[in-house]
This record gives sequence, C-alpha cells and structure tokens, in this order.
Amino acid sequence: MVASSSSKRPPPCLLLLILAVSFLGYSSARPHHMAGDTVAIDVEATMMERFQRWKAEYGRSYATADEERRRFGLYARNVRYIEATNAAAGLAYELGETAYTDLTNDEFVAMYTAPPLRSSDGDDEVAAMAFITTRAGPVDERTEVYFNESAGAPASVDWRASGAVTDVKNQGRCGSCWAFSTVAVVEGIQKIKTGKLVSLSEQELVDCDDLDSGCDGGVSYRALQWITTNGGITTRDDYPYTGLAGAACDRSKLAHHAAAIAGFRRVATRSEASLANAVAGQPVAVSIEAGGDNFQHYVKGVYDGPCGTRLNHGVTVVGYGEEAAGGDKYWIVKNSWGKRWGDEGYIKMKKDVAGKPEGLCGIAIRPSFPIM
Repeated sequence: MVASSSSKRPPPCLLLLILAVSFLGYSSARPHHMAGDTVAIDVEATMMERFQRWKAEYGRSYATADEERRRFGLYARNVRYIEATNAAAGLAYELGETAYTDLTNDEFVAMYTAPPLRSSDGDDEVAAMAFITTRAGPVDERTEVYFNESAGAPASVDWRASGAVTDVKNQGRCGSCWAFSTVAVVEGIQKIKTGKLVSLSEQELVDCDDLDSGCDGGVSYRALQWITTNGGITTRDDYPYTGLAGAACDRSKLAHHAAAIAGFRRVATRSEASLANAVAGQPVAVSIEAGGDNFQHYVKGVYDGPCGTRLNHGVTVVGYGEEAAGGDKYWIVKNSWGKRWGDEGYIKMKKDVAGKPEGLCGIAIRPSFPIM
C-alpha cells in the first residue's frame, strides 16, 4: 500500500545509497568475478536512479524502507518486462512507465478494475436477440436494442474534436469505472444536443444508484436506467468525487438535475458494425477485459491484446479511426485511470478483429448509450 512519507526522511542521495547497498552491497565481499560484479552494480545503480526519477515524477513515497525496497524490486522487474516486450518484433503498440509501474499485475487488477458480473446477473444474450429492426438503417428509438449494420458510418469519428468529451478523470482505488463511463456518455450526448459540456457527478452514482454496487462494480446501462428514473444527474462540483465506498447518498442533491435523459439503448451484442454506427452518433459506454501486464503498461499505438472477455472494466468509446501507416483500424477509448496511464488517459484498441464478433477484449459485448 502506498502511503505518505514521514516528515523525517534521509536526503535522497543517502536513501539511494542505502537502497543500493541493501540490494547489492553483498557483492563487495566477493573477491572473484570483480568485473562482472561492477557491471551488475552499475546496472542496478542506474535502475535505482530511474526509480528515484520515476518516484519524483509521479509523487510516489512509501511508509517504510522495507516497502521501498519491495517497490523498487517490482519497478525494476516491470521495466525489464516493458523493455523486453517493446524489443519483440511485430508489436503494434508500445509499453512504457506509467503511474502504476511499481505494482504487481494482481495488485493493479484488484485496485483498478471490478469483479466481472456473475453469469446470473448478465442479460447480454437477451440483448443479442431482442432487436426488431433491419440491417438497412438506424433502429427506431422506441425499441430497446440498437442494431444497425449498414455501411453508412463515416470512415473516422472523434468526439473529442467536437468538444463532446470532458477531461480524463481518475477513479482512484474504487471499482467505479462503470460510473465514469456512464457519466461520460451523458456528458457527450448533452453537448451534442444542447451545445453545453458539463462535468457530471460520478459520486452521485456511486452513492445513490441502488441498481449497481458502488466501488464494488456496476454496469453502465443500469446506471443510465437509474439516471432516467431519477430524472437526471447533478454536476461534479455539486456532488464531488471522493472514491470512497459506503457513503450515504446525499439525497438533498437528487433533484439537482444538470443533465437529464429520456432513456437508453443497448447496442446489439457482438456487432462491431452496430457499435460503429452508434459511435458515429455519440460516445458509447462499453465493458472490456482490462488489466493484463501489457494493458497495465500501455502507452501508445493500437492495442491488439492479449486479453479475453471477462468483462471487468467500464470505459467509453469516443471515436474510431485507422492508422495512416499499416492501416490498423482502432477504437478511441477513454479510460478513468488518470492522464498518467496510457496515451494521456486513452487507449486505441484494435477494431474489426477477424473471427472476433465480440470485439477485442469483449468491447462489443455490452455497449450502451443514452437518448435525450
């Protein structure tokens, strides 16, 4: 657990020396292979210097020297993994240091994703069968499921360029990703329909949405249902984000409606064409499997896995496009892990993967969007 440092800390240079000695000091007692030992010490000292710079950049400190040593070891292991992965031929994306380079992947997944829904909780197969429309054009808004596999969508879309996307936010150590993706799509449709971009309250959903489970997870279409029933949602300024679980709902804010929606639509599951047509009209909330080592350390490029379909993270598709070099098609995905993860808080995820109707990482299994 990362904690604030004590007010009495040794100078950085002394701390670096103590840590280096803790890891490598034993080598001075070995009379043989001196040249190799010197190289090893130089490598580790360089890694320690990188670690100190990384700590300064990301404002990281630790409660004890033991914890610092442990985190240095994890950081070094992750850096070696990042460098080895980037050196492999054929990778369409790049890994790098982020705010989470001192975590094991298990820690990262536990802190920043939510448990997948139990099969009894999901109704994705119902969504796949419930549509009543044609492949020729948009679905009538009176139906519950949006199914549109027409070829009329633009070649590329980026709702950021239209001013319909707020800044990347940070959910912290709360499994509230679903609230962030829900708020993002309501913010988007309100901007598209009214011209006003307003940052809305994720914490109101975490505290008050009784269809979902706060910091223990949720699903965007349920949260959209809650907003519809409540008559709207308030602003982030009015109901600020704390990332804390178990707080009582501030019911005095429930009637403060900065944005209201008329309902929502599920996008037909396992139809990337329908997802693309939906995204052409507005940002769309999706669920994905996130949290593998490569996902943890992603910094740029078109991510093409590895990942499965254990949907444990809610994100927002705010557009799509195609790389000029190589022609890889991708979704533009807004995450909620802050701007110091990924490509300024975003990830490009490979689009239209052959043989995967569910989409990469399950992105086409559970999309939804609000109507206004």
